[in-house]
Amino acid sequence: MLNVAGALPRPQASSGAGTAAPPAPWPALREELQINEAGANRDGSPAWHICDPVRNLFFRIGWLEFEMLQRWPMADPEAIAADIGERTTLAPLAQDVEQFVRFLAQHQLLRSARRKAAMPAWRWLLNNYLFIRVPLVRPAHWLRLALPWLRWLFSGWFLGLTALAALTGIALAARQLDVVEANLRGALTWDGVVGFAAALVFSKVLHELGHALVSTRHGVRVGHMGVALLVMWPMPYTDTGESWKLQRSRHRFAIASAGIMAELLLAAWSTFLWVFMPDGNFRNALFFLATTAWVLTLLVNASPFMRFDGYYMLTDALDFPGLHERAGRQARRMLRRWLPGLDEPSTEVLPPHFRRFLVAFAFATWVYRFVLFVGIAVVVYHAFFKALGVFLFAVEITFFLGRPIFNELAVWWRRRAEIRHGRIWIAALLLGGAALVLGVPWFSGISAPGVLKSASEQPVYSPFAARLESIDMRNGAAVRPAGVLVELDAPNQAEERDKAQALAAAYARTARGALGMPDDGAARLAVAEQLSSQYDAERRAREAELQRLRIVATRDGAVRDVDPDLRPGTWVGPTQLIAMVVDGRRWRVEALVSERDRQRLAVGAEAVVIVRGRTRKLRGTVVAIDDSPVNRLPHLLLAQDHGGPIALNPTVPKKELKPAEAWFRVLVEGEGEAPVDAVRAVRVHFEGTRESLAKGWIDSMLSVLIEQSGL
Repeated sequence: MLNVAGALPRPQASSGAGTAAPPAPWPALREELQINEAGANRDGSPAWHICDPVRNLFFRIGWLEFEMLQRWPMADPEAIAADIGERTTLAPLAQDVEQFVRFLAQHQLLRSARRKAAMPAWRWLLNNYLFIRVPLVRPAHWLRLALPWLRWLFSGWFLGLTALAALTGIALAARQLDVVEANLRGALTWDGVVGFAAALVFSKVLHELGHALVSTRHGVRVGHMGVALLVMWPMPYTDTGESWKLQRSRHRFAIASAGIMAELLLAAWSTFLWVFMPDGNFRNALFFLATTAWVLTLLVNASPFMRFDGYYMLTDALDFPGLHERAGRQARRMLRRWLPGLDEPSTEVLPPHFRRFLVAFAFATWVYRFVLFVGIAVVVYHAFFKALGVFLFAVEITFFLGRPIFNELAVWWRRRAEIRHGRIWIAALLLGGAALVLGVPWFSGISAPGVLKSASEQPVYSPFAARLESIDMRNGAAVRPAGVLVELDAPNQAEERDKAQALAAAYARTARGALGMPDDGAARLAVAEQLSSQYDAERRAREAELQRLRIVATRDGAVRDVDPDLRPGTWVGPTQLIAMVVDGRRWRVEALVSERDRQRLAVGAEAVVIVRGRTRKLRGTVVAIDDSPVNRLPHLLLAQDHGGPIALNPTVPKKELKPAEAWFRVLVEGEGEAPVDAVRAVRVHFEGTRESLAKGWIDSMLSVLIEQSGL
């Protein structure tokens, strides 16, 4: 190890009264900086690391930069460049030395470099709330004591035995897929959530211990271990920052992959033991450990697009430090050449095929991060109360997506003089075309889900509990108005009718006999006539009720949904559907639209109905539009749980069919040649008032902000 500032003499101050002062003082290197050999670069050239022990940072430099540091006391870019050209095969320019000075100053490696202003607390929180580290322990001493007892974990026989256990466990578990599926369904309960959370904590602790043990095995000091808050979710972490001291990339690769290997070991043995263990809590714990380790290791930690283990493994496998930053520079250079036509020299000499790989990797990283940041924004939105969720969503989009795009456009604007006029005209045409597509109200179509059914339906119910005397209906049979459908009988009603008839006749005879009584004949006559009239009214009412038991058709149509269990003599209740008489030539659709689309619709608008499973479209007219949102979906077919497009409110029982968002019902009616034979899910297309894409997006954004922020 060589102390840069101590090994190299300081620049000598010039003396003499007539000597001209230098144009600017030559900066001195910080005294505590250290330099270590770092092995060879991909092209075979030597490399070194500049270590900043105060900030625990390191910077990789090449042969040219190392030669500049060796000649730092010359204190003159021209002299340094000339001496390097004379004594080595390199041919630098003074501008290269000045650029290296700016690099050192930018990263605060010079004593004359100005200290950066302290970052405001709000800005630090915005930059770091996604990932905050809290150190807890310094385990270097205990790791050195434990390593001799755990060396068998790194032996070939144990790794081979683990591979055999993994293959055996997976093969045997594949023969018990029904048991695996049952356990996964059981994991959806609160007990399952707690079990997975405990398994996640255990596997992640083991993951970090894997990093720590392998680092200690290769002589890298583990500074500290603690808890990192990833989007406010606690996760353990291990500080392996000093692995840069290792010259061999395969050793750094071993440290980077140790966490994944530890989780794979856990998954392999947990799967193997789960197959043979009897049912119980221990077997359930093994299931949680196995599934958590397999899924999270393969889906999260192995990804090279974020700074997780997969990224460092790929970096060490390629022996290409700073993969994200260097690939991003190559992609931005290529992007500037493709779009504005800026000719920008490459900062690195790379083989063409490897340069193309870096560009593709950078674009894949940008797409991955875009999807990830939008997903994190959605999680943040749902994890906090709505006003804070909207604010954090805006922060995610602005700082992590909008700011990089704005910075790149700012570079294009500063270098606009280098852009050829042809490119400017093409960009202007593209922007103008985008403005036309987004700003001009081209679009008038509205698409909405709905259910199709007959507009003319007569359900057949018994008016009250009665006994079936005869039923002449069959499914598909045609009926005419006034045609008898069902004849029912109610013995109690008939008995009450006969009783009322007999009492009415008896009191009528009493009234006639009361006329011959000398004393109170008039009073008896009045009472008898009143009772006779009362029972006669009851008789007529009972007779009317019995007439209702003879159910006839009220319209033309066809009989459907006849209850197959009905027979003469069967009793039916008033809530039991006996059959339906449907005129299928006239149909009705109940469609559901959003509030924004409802404002663009009007009664009388044309509608096209596309029925699933049919090639011919139905054409109808909007006859009604609700002014308030529905509290219950018109049919089960529209619910997401039954294959429909509309999500139900999770806070309300599913049987109530309450939608999660505001939907407004639109009734569409029409006539068709083919009869509607059943309730069907359909898609309805309306012609509404024209609207631009930009206005629709702005209205949606404002409605979400107003609704969720409580303004």
